[in-house]
Amino acid sequence: MTRLNLNKLRLNIWFYPFVMFIAVICIIHPVLAEDGTVSISYRGAGGYNIGDVITFDGRNTVGNTTLLKITGPNLPDAGVPVYNLDGVPGSGNTVPVNADGSWKFVWYSANVAGIEKMITARYTFIAADIADPEKKASTSFLMKKPEFYVNQLKAAHPGDYVELSGSAEQSVTYVKIDITDSEGRILHTFISPVSATGSFNYGFHVDIQPGQYTVRVSNPSLENTLTSIFAVIPPETPTPALTTPPVTQTPAGTVPVPSVASPDQTTPVASLTPSIPLSPIIPIAGLVISGLIALTWSIGKRK
Repeated sequence: MTRLNLNKLRLNIWFYPFVMFIAVICIIHPVLAEDGTVSISYRGAGGYNIGDVITFDGRNTVGNTTLLKITGPNLPDAGVPVYNLDGVPGSGNTVPVNADGSWKFVWYSANVAGIEKMITARYTFIAADIADPEKKASTSFLMKKPEFYVNQLKAAHPGDYVELSGSAEQSVTYVKIDITDSEGRILHTFISPVSATGSFNYGFHVDIQPGQYTVRVSNPSLENTLTSIFAVIPPETPTPALTTPPVTQTPAGTVPVPSVASPDQTTPVASLTPSIPLSPIIPIAGLVISGLIALTWSIGKRK
């Protein structure tokens, strides 16, 4: 019985890890076998007006970044960035991929540079992995140039004169143009007349500080309100020439430098006893005294 239990125990020890190993292989195998795919879709019935907001989403199991391009009438076959129809063919805008492989992109078509190139036609969005462009997918949709649209304003400097143009329905006689700041406050309101053909063109001088503003074009009889982003950039101020004042040389003052005796130099020590001038009689008196001493010494020797 003991031997049987030991065998059974050994079987249990090896059996459960083996089952877990097979289960892990079965779960991971499809992921390892798949090279990754890219997909794209849009939300809606497939028909939009130029200037509408369109939401795209999809999956990218190839990499961490999805590249989006648009192609169609008046655009290169290789596609251009979805926010710049005048961009370099083959380039695009990037969208990050979530941890689960999904991505989402909201396209504000009213803010597209070069939007005047778009006409009523079918356009194609291309999604590709930025590191492996061969892994891609596409979707097409109908874009209609509406009766009511506005062309994108280009960035301007304070003081510049800019013109806002577009088209409205022929039954509309005017449009209202509101310029608001980032907090939604209305800074300016302009009224532009609409011609008999439905077009409007309104110019104004930029008198607001550098920043990003929103331009809204509307009319009470129109269902939609057109929204566009307008950027005011700082003026290009020329760099002032630097004037270097002439350098005036100041004469150096004369500073006495004390002489320092070297170790091998002997510096004479001045006598502290003042010198007394000698009288000319002193040498003569000395000779007389010397002679008397010599005479005395001679007389004493004779005795």
